[in-house]
Amino acid sequence: MMRIKKLHEISEKYNNTCIIISGDSNIYYLTGYEGAGIIIYCDGVATLLAPLLEENRAKEVNGLDVKIYYPSNIASGILVGSVSEIIPKFITRNSVALDVNWSNIGIYKILSSKYNLIDISNDISEMRSIKDDDELEKIKKAGEITSEAMKVSMDKILEGEITEKQLSGIIDYTMKASGAEDYAFPSIVAAGKNSAFPHHIPTDKKILENEDVVIDIGAKFDGYCFDSTRTFNVKGEVKKIYEIVLEAQLEAIDAVTSGMSAAEIDKIARKVIEKYGYGRYFVHSTGHGVGIEVHESPYISFNSNDVLKKNMVITVEPGIYLKDKFGVRIEDTLVVTNGKPEVLETAYKLL
Repeated sequence: MMRIKKLHEISEKYNNTCIIISGDSNIYYLTGYEGAGIIIYCDGVATLLAPLLEENRAKEVNGLDVKIYYPSNIASGILVGSVSEIIPKFITRNSVALDVNWSNIGIYKILSSKYNLIDISNDISEMRSIKDDDELEKIKKAGEITSEAMKVSMDKILEGEITEKQLSGIIDYTMKASGAEDYAFPSIVAAGKNSAFPHHIPTDKKILENEDVVIDIGAKFDGYCFDSTRTFNVKGEVKKIYEIVLEAQLEAIDAVTSGMSAAEIDKIARKVIEKYGYGRYFVHSTGHGVGIEVHESPYISFNSNDVLKKNMVITVEPGIYLKDKFGVRIEDTLVVTNGKPEVLETAYKLL
């Protein structure tokens, strides 16, 4: 999983500058290391600065020059000081490339006072947005686990006599019992009027018979996330809104291909919902990238500058939310190809 060589390409792009990488997601992507630390890439050498508490885990990572630091001198072979004080000892250039989106303010202040800073946040985001085969395999496995949990949630709703909170707990247990290391985000179970809140937190509300229920869940497997939403018990007025949202989602998915602008995908979904007079009630973007983070580049929104490329993994998730009544959202995770996208479905879209 070592992808450190990708930093060499970025370094060359900016005249062989030194690079500082922070952020757990970035470091995991580049090295597979799960722990606190900073990567310094300078003159072709990748150094991992890790705090003493992570020493054992950090030294298991191959291909890196691992250096351990601690605020005071308590043992030989340990760098003394804070990470912001130690980083300059490894810099050999007048300029430093930094993913500003992930840098803490202390490190940013130290570096900006000593060096010419180059923001490479877009370079890092684009690099991570295109998945390799190993990443796709892990995302698909996370999808299989999510699918199992979604099917269990369907069964539990049909059985009745369950609360939102109880169902979310069963979903989370099912994902872990099926091999997930964690959930990608806190599971959303929203019934009846609660489904009008896109990010509803499950409560002790009992799910009533034939009451619409929005389930938004995702497993995390070997560091990679999945994201899926289904709306169940679709009847009466809910069914009318559901069919509008489904039409918007299917038209947007049909347009997903390499070379398409992300903003155009959002526009396609939004245009369908606006056609039926519910544009005011589609209150979020149409989708987002999925990977080590459940929300990452590219962003499928009206103001996005992203362009879809092969092997990006994105969601398409339009929704309509009517306060004090109900909400409907349908979401799939899919892989961008040079033709029609590969949709990683988790459950039938109409119940």
